[in-house]
Formats: sequence, structure tokens, C-alpha cells
Amino acid sequence: PVTGEGGEPSAGGETWFDAKTQNPVRVLSHKHSLAALDKKTGDGPSVGRLLRGIVMGSRASDAKALEEERKAMGVSAGPSGGYTVQDALAGEWIDLLRANMVLSQAGARTVPMSAGTLHLARVLGDPTVTWHNENAALTASEPTLGQITLNARTVVCLVKMSLELSQDSANIEQILQSSITSAMATAIDGAGLVGVTVGEGVAPGGVTGLADRNKVLSIGAPANWDFVTDGMYELLADNVPMDGIGAMVAHPALWRKMSKLKTGISGDNTPLTAPPEVGKLPKLWTTAAPLSGGTTATGVIADWRDLLFGVRKDIEVRVLQETFMGSNLQIAMLAYARVDFAATRHQSFCTLEGITVA
Repeated sequence: PVTGEGGEPSAGGETWFDAKTQNPVRVLSHKHSLAALDKKTGDGPSVGRLLRGIVMGSRASDAKALEEERKAMGVSAGPSGGYTVQDALAGEWIDLLRANMVLSQAGARTVPMSAGTLHLARVLGDPTVTWHNENAALTASEPTLGQITLNARTVVCLVKMSLELSQDSANIEQILQSSITSAMATAIDGAGLVGVTVGEGVAPGGVTGLADRNKVLSIGAPANWDFVTDGMYELLADNVPMDGIGAMVAHPALWRKMSKLKTGISGDNTPLTAPPEVGKLPKLWTTAAPLSGGTTATGVIADWRDLLFGVRKDIEVRVLQETFMGSNLQIAMLAYARVDFAATRHQSFCTLEGITVA
């Protein structure tokens, strides 16, 4: 999903500059590749193969080859036993995360972070524009720009497996890669949408909690697509252009509810057609989106380009075999990533709240 012409990875994106260091800050859309930013990108081990080598260690039949590949990619064990994945291979890993993230698919932009914090500007309100009379005093207005900070926060994934499974499974590389990246992507999406209820201070805050977001409230059981039209209007009224309104993100329970709506004509079971602009709006369904009590959903529509996904370009992997091997011959793998979200304009988001789906 992040390739250029001929299937080759595409770097692309925008380049901003850090005001203090003057270092370039790359900003990538979903179609751009983080791995492609590293000029050393080329033929090398996959993320899954790297994980198998770390998990198996000397027990792998091709342990020597796996060790040489790790050395060639600059992946070595640290003093604490963890492996830090950097540069092109870390970029590939993060690209796999982004490919699974609904928020990236919706249009959120990725900002690689070279440090634990990155300061950015955000829009507090639209600028005041007036016509000026010669020699007349200028009209004072409130500040329209403020500062936001991306603070890299740690998300951890734990995978346990039996020793026999790690040694005997032909597809262990693919399973490790897909299970870890998929699970972490869902957790990151959930934090970006609604935050978390446990450990709230250590995770990113979600867009559903933005103070100045637009809202459509108390929707109830929808009989048509009017609530989406209302949400799109709220964004248009806040100067989000129609072609800037990205996907609606919501729980699959809302997809089921809307898919069952009929025209309302007696005896007609034809599915209800959405208005043209609503019909063209991409719909992305994820279990990371809010669903309260299995009955009440919240959807989000937005100009998702105003959501920034900050990520440190290093991943740490650790094998915890001492903890589990003695009692049940299991191996555990911990994978860490450090990420955050920041919205550059709250008014570019609209929550569709209180949708009864069951």
C-alpha cells in the first residue's frame, strides 16, 4: 500500500524543518513509504525473518545465516538483552504498522521523530480578515496559532508461543510479522480514536476528546444517512473543503445497521441508497472505534490530514525465555514502539455520537 511506480517503495511526502535544529522533518501520507527514505533500502531480511532469528537464536537450523543478516542490518543485542531495529528495517516495520492502521488509511499523516518530543504548530481558529482604510488602525484579533507537542509514548505487544511451535512451524515468520503488526496497529488506532481507559496518562489522547471538535449528538437509531450529511455540513461550515473530508471511521456494528436499511417503500426490500456525496465518502470499519455496551456507536469524519501520527524510527524486540521456559517450555516476545498523535486543527474533526446500532 506504500509503493510508487513499478511497485517500488515511494518516499515522497512533504518536508518541514525543525525551528530549533533546522533539521528536516518528513511528513508522509499513507501512500508514501518510511523505509524508502533510507537510502540503504534494498534486498534484506523481512521483518518476519528478523523476528524468527531473534526468537530462535542458536536453536534455528540456519542460526548462523540469521545472525549474519542481523549484523548486516545493524541489529544487535543491547546490554539488557533487547534488540533495537533501526534504519531501513525499522522503516519497513513501521510501514507494515501503517498499512494495518485505519487512521493512516483514512489520511492521517506520519511524522518520523528523531527525538522523544517534537513541537509543532496548530490552528486555534481561522485568521481574522478585514478590509483596511488608509491610515486606519488595524483590528485586533485573538491568536490563531498555538503549539502542540508530539511526545513519544510506548506501546508494547507480548506474544507467547511454545518452543515446539517456534521450531516446527513453516510459517512462523509470516505469523509473527502479521500478528504483531496487526495487534499493535489496532491498539494504536484505538488510542488515536478514543484514547485508553487504563493507563490514560501514558497513551495518546483520542480525536473523540478534542475540545473544539464538531459534534452531531444523540443520533439514535438511524433510518437514513442524514446524520452523516449533518456531520459533513458541520465540517463545511468550519471551512473544510468537500474534497478534504476524508473517510468515516466507525465500528463494524454501524456497517451492519446501515447495510440493512431499506428504501421505506411498502413491500420494497431495496437497500437504501446514500446521497451522492455521502456515497462517495470512504467508510472504514474497525473494532478500535467506539461501541458502548454493544448497542451505541460513535463515528468520526474528518479532514484526516490534520491528524499527525508521530513515530520514533526505532523498534525494540526482546525475548523472555527465562520467564516461561522453566515451567511450560514457552517463549515470549515483547515488541516496543514509541508513538503519539496530535491534531493540528480541532475543527477539522466531527464526531457522530449516540448512534443506536442494536
